[in-house]
Amino acid sequence: MKRLLFGLICALLTTLASAQSNPVQFGYTYKVDTGTQDKQVFICGQRPFNEKGELVGSGDLGAQVRQVYENVKTALGKVGLTLRDVKQVTYHLKGVPGQVSTLANQQILQTNTIYFPDGAPKISELKNIPKILRDDVLIEVEVIASK
Repeated sequence: MKRLLFGLICALLTTLASAQSNPVQFGYTYKVDTGTQDKQVFICGQRPFNEKGELVGSGDLGAQVRQVYENVKTALGKVGLTLRDVKQVTYHLKGVPGQVSTLANQQILQTNTIYFPDGAPKISELKNIPKILRDDVLIEVEVIASK
């Protein structure tokens, strides 16, 4: 009974919302705000699409990373957070699992200096996956932020 009650309270305190400004398919939650005293937000599925739903930077990882960060900034702004509040980033890169390209890693690190001028989040993970949504999408990002 206690577990059920705790689960119901947590469900009531949790806010689900779309993180991207373009329409998303039904049934996929891009952002979860836990509703706890210290604001904690989980954002997933951030891909390099602009507000019109158009892919930005086909074949250009640097441009796609920048667009993804713009999308993350938008999502965080909707709940009163900024990129300075990001504690963890997971990058899903299109590629052969287990093999991370040095060039791809350098492009991400370069872009991080722009979007995280005080230093990138302490927890970062880069994973290669064989396919993302479409063949021309090179990256997908998820972040955890708290304040």
